[in-house]
Amino acid sequence: MNFFADFSHKSLADEIGRIRLFSNKIIDTRSPNGVQKDFTDFIILDNIYQKALSSDDIDVFILFSGDGHFSSVTAFLKNFYRKEVVVYGVNGSFSKQLRDTASSFRVMPDDSDIHESFYRYIFEYLSSSKSPTYQEAVKYVTDKSRGKVQKQKVSEAMKSLADSGIISERSLPDGKGKKKAKLFVDWEKAEKSGLIPAKSTV
Repeated sequence: MNFFADFSHKSLADEIGRIRLFSNKIIDTRSPNGVQKDFTDFIILDNIYQKALSSDDIDVFILFSGDGHFSSVTAFLKNFYRKEVVVYGVNGSFSKQLRDTASSFRVMPDDSDIHESFYRYIFEYLSSSKSPTYQEAVKYVTDKSRGKVQKQKVSEAMKSLADSGIISERSLPDGKGKKKAKLFVDWEKAEKSGLIPAKSTV
């Protein structure tokens, strides 16, 4: 495993000791002339080209970057060496050119990743409430998240559970002559989907 960084930054220099627990292949990419821009991208690119030229047994290259500077090497690997190039990039900082050049790409986090981060709190609420409702479930999750998430995102996660048949909403009498919409959970389906831990058996 190779680590590339400009270790002239104090915050990174302190990491060298930790990195050595995993690898001694530490490449310092600082500029020898002391200019502000380091050579990290260029040195990583050079290593990718060398790896492609010297390792015919590699079929797939996976890049974790949204930087458009990697478009050329991606095109080189795919078009000249017939390699599959998969690129993972962060939403909002993922070069369109890099996405278009790759064999396939994934924007992170995607909707499923975002939804899964809410499921624990949703099921926590559903298992503890005697009369769960849609609105109270959304409020519970946003409160647990300390207001750092939008209610719309939680609602989308709830909708994905409803679309998969794990939760459903039914109108039932509330004892005062009125009907109230309540949530019901198919716990078996939730367990089979891997959204909640399977019950242990003895």
